[in-house]
Amino acid sequence: KAGRTGEADAIYDAVLAEAPDNRDALNLKGILLADAGRHTDALALFDRAILGHPAIIDPYFNRGLSLAALGQMSAAVSHELNQPLAAMKTYLAGARLLLTRRRPEEALSSFQRIDDLIDRMAGITRQLKSYARKSDIDSEPVDLRDSVRAALSMMAPQLGRMAVTISITLPSEPVILRADPLRIEQIIVNLRRNALDAVKGQEDRRIKIFLVQGEMILLSVEDNGEGLKDPGKLFEPFYTTKKPGEGLGLGLAISAGFAGELGGRLVAR
Repeated sequence: KAGRTGEADAIYDAVLAEAPDNRDALNLKGILLADAGRHTDALALFDRAILGHPAIIDPYFNRGLSLAALGQMSAAVSHELNQPLAAMKTYLAGARLLLTRRRPEEALSSFQRIDDLIDRMAGITRQLKSYARKSDIDSEPVDLRDSVRAALSMMAPQLGRMAVTISITLPSEPVILRADPLRIEQIIVNLRRNALDAVKGQEDRRIKIFLVQGEMILLSVEDNGEGLKDPGKLFEPFYTTKKPGEGLGLGLAISAGFAGELGGRLVAR
């Protein structure tokens, strides 16, 4: 409380060195880490405290866990809604320009896309709530080729602001699986978004997307960016190599959760 966090941290480390399961030290050090923005490390300490003392969690700690969960959920909602909001802004600007040029029929097309994006945003919030509750998801036959095309259309405004070559290879036959179409599309959007971020610093920006069906279905998104510094942490919540304000480190974590619930997995190389 006096702002001497370094000294406090050293004391907690000393206590944990002697008693690794000390609940108070785990909780207090976790709060220090959370205040410093190291949410993943903080939650790991909270988990240790719970596992070591499942029956004696005090109300203060319970409140801390609730706030951490609320903060993570709020950040996830913000992250997932940012893409459609950016697209809506672009379509509104285009519609306004078309109306000033007396081209109302073309403007109606932009308004229709905005209406579709509003439906999509409502669906995203429903899915995030479902993800947080770990509830069952509704599935239906989905052609992954359609999901790839829909995700590309979704990112058209962002792609229009960057010179990038995108090559897409899709099978001639449908690639069907039972899944939630919105979750599948959200996974692809997040993969492409990260690929675009990875190639920003390149002069010749290239992204390859290919879909292969055999005994398993493989969807690959490749880019010619600088590569991954720590692939093992890529799918951890809040892990990001971007500058502050450019990303929360949640997109791939959410996507990995979606893929796991659908019986698949995400792999980074």
